[in-house]
Parts: sequence; C-alpha cells; structure tokens
Amino acid sequence: MTNHGNGDWKTNNAGSGDISVVIPVFNNAEFVEQALQSVFDQNHCRTEIIVIDDGSTDQTSEILANYSERIKVIRQANAGSAVARNVGLHEAAHEYVAFLDADDWFLPGKLCKQAEILNGNPQIGAVHSGWKTADAEGTITQEVQPWINAPRLNLDTWLMRKPVALGAMLFRRHWLQDVGGFDPELRMSQDVDLMLRLSLAGCRFEWQRESTLCYRHHTTSTIHSDGLGQVKYATMVLDKFYANRLVPAPVKRKERLVRYYSYTWLAWHLFNTGNADAVAGQLQRTLPYSRYDFRRTVHDWLYHLTEWTDPQDADFEDLREIIPRLVAIGDEAPSVPTNLSPNLSDQLDWWLTVWWHYLQRNDAEASRRLHATPAPESILDQINFYLRTGISPAHPDAVDRFCQDALAAGLITSTDRHKATELYVTLCGRALYARDLRVACQALMRALHYGWHPRAWLPAFRSVQALLGELRTA
Repeated sequence: MTNHGNGDWKTNNAGSGDISVVIPVFNNAEFVEQALQSVFDQNHCRTEIIVIDDGSTDQTSEILANYSERIKVIRQANAGSAVARNVGLHEAAHEYVAFLDADDWFLPGKLCKQAEILNGNPQIGAVHSGWKTADAEGTITQEVQPWINAPRLNLDTWLMRKPVALGAMLFRRHWLQDVGGFDPELRMSQDVDLMLRLSLAGCRFEWQRESTLCYRHHTTSTIHSDGLGQVKYATMVLDKFYANRLVPAPVKRKERLVRYYSYTWLAWHLFNTGNADAVAGQLQRTLPYSRYDFRRTVHDWLYHLTEWTDPQDADFEDLREIIPRLVAIGDEAPSVPTNLSPNLSDQLDWWLTVWWHYLQRNDAEASRRLHATPAPESILDQINFYLRTGISPAHPDAVDRFCQDALAAGLITSTDRHKATELYVTLCGRALYARDLRVACQALMRALHYGWHPRAWLPAFRSVQALLGELRTA
C-alpha cells in the first residue's frame, strides 16, 4: 500500500472518546508483542489497533498473524515511519489518535486518562505527558518529566526544547488531518516537524503531568543506529520551518538562537551515538549562529554536552578526549583570534575534572580533585568566568565549599578572602538573569558578608561589568 498523502481522509463518525492506535513496525519481532499487549491492557471501551508492517523481513508478519482477530494489519513496501503513520491515520476511524512505536509500550491507564482530558477540554488539540526510559531488556532506567524545563507547550518550546515523545501523546484526529499528517520526505524527526506545523496551525497542547509511555533505548533503533541521519533530517526540519511564510516575524528573529542550540544538541547526539569523529564538524556549524567569542562558545559547548550526558558517568572520559578537537575548531575558523586563550584546553579540562563536581555538590570528590589537579594560574578569575557563563546558576553552597577547599589547599590565602565577594556578586547577577530569586538572595547575603572590606569593592564592580557584558551578548 502506498502513502495516501495529504488528502482523501476518512470522515469520522465515531463517538466521543473513541481511540485509534497506529503502530508502524519494521523488523521489530522481538518487541512488537509487548507493544500490542500494552494496548490490549488499556481496557478502553472502544479502541482500534492499526499496525502498518513497513516491509519487515524478520518474523514480524508471523507474530502479527497471531492477533489477526484483534488488530488490523496493513503491509507495504518499506517507505519509512512517516509514510507508515500516514497510512494508519488514513485508515483510522475514531476521534482520537495515538501513535506507538513497536519497540515501546504504553503504561496502564494512558488512553483513558488522556481521553478524559480531551473530553473535558474541547479547546485542546492534543495532550502530552511524561515518559519512562528502558533498556533493551525492558528494565526501567529513568523517568522523564519534560514539563519541568518546558512548562508551556507552545511554538517556542517545540523549537528550543523539542520535548517530543510521540507515543506519550494523544491527538484529536481532525488536527492531524488539517495539517496533512506527517511529512513523507522526513525519515527521521518527522514528529518535531509535526508539532511545529500543528502549533503554526493554532493547535493547543496541554500537559498531563505523569508518565504514560515506556520508551526503549536499544542499539538497533533508528535514532541510535543512524546519528548522521538524525542530523540530516533535523536540519531539514529547521530549513522547512523557516522557509514557511506562516512563521511569525518574532519567531523568525530567534532563528539564530534556535539553530545554535539545535546544532549543539545534534553534536551531542552524534557523540552519544558513537559518532565522536563527527562532533567537531557539527559544532563548527554553530559558529555563525553563536553570539559569543570563541572562548565563551567552546565552554558553552562543553557545558551542554555535559548536561545532556548520562550523569551517572561522572568521569566523562569520552568527553575529555574530544576537548582537543573542540579547541582545534578555533584554529580552522578564520574569525577566531589565534591568541584568544592559549590555555583553553586546560580551562575546559579543569572545569570537567574539578568544577563540575562542585556544581553537582559532590563535596568529597570535588575536594579530592581540587587537591590532585593542577589549578589555573588565576583560579579566582577562572571560577568567576565559569559562574558568569554557566547555563544555569551555581548553588551558593558550591562556591562556599570551593572557597573553603581552596583556602585549605593554599590556592588562595586568608588575605584573599575578600575576593569571595566578587564570586558571590557574579552568582547573584547570574541568578537574577535566570529569575532564580532564591539563589540570587542567598548569593547576595554572602556577598554582603564578605563585602564590608573596601578592597572588595573594585573587584565586585568589575564582576558586575563582566557579567553585564556577557548578558548583552546572550
């Protein structure tokens, strides 16, 4: 069966709350039964299951045949998940539509709870939720609560945060029809593209603040086995979006920021999928979109790569190995001054080796590493730079512990204690910029404690100047 494209959609005559579940499957014989069973176990009164076998060559078709009385199976030559989902959407008969990948599974109660939300809120076009991640064997490894960093599901959120997990959502079918379904040209990232087009069309999204899906990580999944493909199609999504004349002017003005952030995330994705050799090339693509000098930019890369890497991997040895490649990008960029920072590699390595542990408040490990690792020549200036440029404000306790440890290690002397004012003033300003009033107040109180000494005033003033300079370009 071929893709039905953007037209010829069926007329929906189903009752309110009826759900069609569309499951594209390609060589997922190992997992598809668990996916099906999770839908059977929903106990929703009217649910149809449409499985599109997208040219599987393993035992998938035999397994699906065992459920022929409970599911509708459509077989087609391999055309990709976007086309397969469009085929399922064309065949769907019910008012609400859910999508489930064949290697994932729904958690109990998902369909009923999300249908109730849509039934009670006619103005909402789709409901989204959190999800849990699992390994290849199905063991739960993490719970993701995306509403913490993305409380509002609007166009800006989809562009910058991209908190998309298609199986964690439930849609009103007519909205999917109105935007023409999935873009068949996109073999990957078609879910992000769909959210952007839905938002442009006026579709409203709402959070269900609990997990409804288990998302399985395994090496044979497309997103993990084809990191370069992810880069290609994610870039296509942005190109298509910004070429759309319906994009509002204020949103277009943020294109530089969106591309910088998105290309940086794609570099991390390459790193995370075993394509470390391609990371530097991808990060180089961010330079035309960065508003910072190269020193700040390369630190920002490391901050983000560390933030997105599994926090249980506290040594980040693989990240440490690519630091020379990050610094070397500056040698190849004609706009980067050659003498910008001769110790840039050391600054990055020290942040990862020592300061990251202070940020995480791993007190014992941070103290041990501070004593065991050669410190930067101007350590207080370096910490001040880290505080100014961090992607989120540090906790004042981290600065407290560092000052105590640095004093004990002889890296600063008792006559330098007034210089702590400089660090706390910087932290206070950084927290105010991030609208973290709790941290800002705590940092201000500490700054006042150390700032009574006249020798602290000039460094504090310089900190404010430096911070304002950073924020003007942020």
